[in-house]
Amino acid sequence: MDNETSSEETLSMETNNDMEDTCSSRSQTSESDDLIRSSHSSGDEAATQEVNIIYMMWMASQLSGGRVRMPEHNIGLRGDQYIQAVLNGNPTTCRTMFRMEVPAFRYVCDILRGALIMDPTERVSVEESLGMFCLLVGHAHGQRIIGDRFQHSSETIHRHVKTVMRALHHLGRTVIRRTDTDGVHPYISGNPHNYAWFEKCLGAMEGTMIDAAAPSRLSNAYRNHRGRIAQNVLCLCDFNMKFTYVYTGWEGTAHDARVFLDALSRRRNQFPWPPQGYYYLVDSAFPCIEKFMPPYPRERYHRSDRYSGRQFRGYKDYFNFRHSSLRNIIERTFALLKNRFQILSAMPRYRASRQGMLVTACCTLHNLIKTVTPNDEFIQAALELQFSEANMASNDDAGETSEVVDMSHESAGTMASLRDEIAIPMWQNRFG
Repeated sequence: MDNETSSEETLSMETNNDMEDTCSSRSQTSESDDLIRSSHSSGDEAATQEVNIIYMMWMASQLSGGRVRMPEHNIGLRGDQYIQAVLNGNPTTCRTMFRMEVPAFRYVCDILRGALIMDPTERVSVEESLGMFCLLVGHAHGQRIIGDRFQHSSETIHRHVKTVMRALHHLGRTVIRRTDTDGVHPYISGNPHNYAWFEKCLGAMEGTMIDAAAPSRLSNAYRNHRGRIAQNVLCLCDFNMKFTYVYTGWEGTAHDARVFLDALSRRRNQFPWPPQGYYYLVDSAFPCIEKFMPPYPRERYHRSDRYSGRQFRGYKDYFNFRHSSLRNIIERTFALLKNRFQILSAMPRYRASRQGMLVTACCTLHNLIKTVTPNDEFIQAALELQFSEANMASNDDAGETSEVVDMSHESAGTMASLRDEIAIPMWQNRFG
């Protein structure tokens, strides 16, 4: 009997506790409901909304444990606001940050948009995407720094930088090409030291070392004679300081002559062969064959080698001096390219194919900038290039020919004879 009495007392105590909990919860609910009803009864809608908001915030804080998530990018202007502030503000800012003038920046955006290569997304415009790319290649900043500047995540920055790089690489098929002009180029015809000796010259060819990022197992293959991890890029340029051919993908240990022969031997490389009777200037590292004129071997060549001023030792020495002065155009073009795009001296750890694509994109952007601002500092003229899908499709095979590299003695003799035909009369008329 005592056990049955104690069990009944325990059951009654638990029942009373449950009833008290239920009553307390109902009382809390009734209190909140009374608070809302009282606000409703007052007829003040603004107060009602404020009470509801406070109540929802209190519920959210209770569910989240009191932690409120803070956005990562909440500093400064958003990306679109920053772009508009730069393009509509002081022109020096655009030149400093994006390495080009405001008209050139707008011109490149119109090209990318008009050629149907790039379309704006819901959140990022073409101008903002190009600004991300220019800030990356112009200053070699990390993507996190660019993300903080444009108030986007690193994934968004990476995606849009890759999109612009691929678009410029695709556009390079049209922009990086030989421009056929009638007559002699003004750069030659306007200089009595060059005309009429080099009137058949179309440009200069040279290989340059651009920093690369290679895995440790391939570091020896990419380490050049200066001990740098680099890639050997073969380029052609005309006398407007525009690139007409860019060939990437070779390691830093590769010799210029090897890269040269590989570029000429494969039809898919689409090398722009000069017409019959015309030629490119090359240095002594390249072979002496038709359509490629090197200097005389075993003679002074660079200006730094001439300690006695204008005292030349013969027609070969004089020809090498003029050859060096004219071929210097590509050296200045390389210097302009690397000064504008600092990323070429601090290549990110992209895979090899993307590193070559980045170099081509920078050369394409260089050509577009030189089209609008030829002097690279002040606006001279705004030239218009018309790009359409039909034009781009027709120019895809513009440089593809059936020419074969002629390494025979006859080819070398032909170029040597042409060089003598230029050097000897030029030496005889050196005083005008």
